Amino acid sequence: MAMAEYSYEEDIQVKQQEAMQKGLVLSAQIFRTLQRNPDFTDTQIAEMVGCSADDVESTRKAFGL
Repeated sequence: MAMAEYSYEEDIQVKQQEAMQKGLVLSAQIFRTLQRNPDFTDTQIAEMVGCSADDVESTRKAFGL
């Protein structure tokens, strides 16, 4: 049975891409929730989406909300 060659650099790159995708999905969820509930606090939005209040604050800043 042949084993595929392991590349540390490729492994890191794949993990970075996966993290980027997860971050984009989370940002989109936060953005949509903020659009529907603009008066909610960062903590309330974080509880609804399942992330930290810091994530919500960062998304607000990124989108100017």
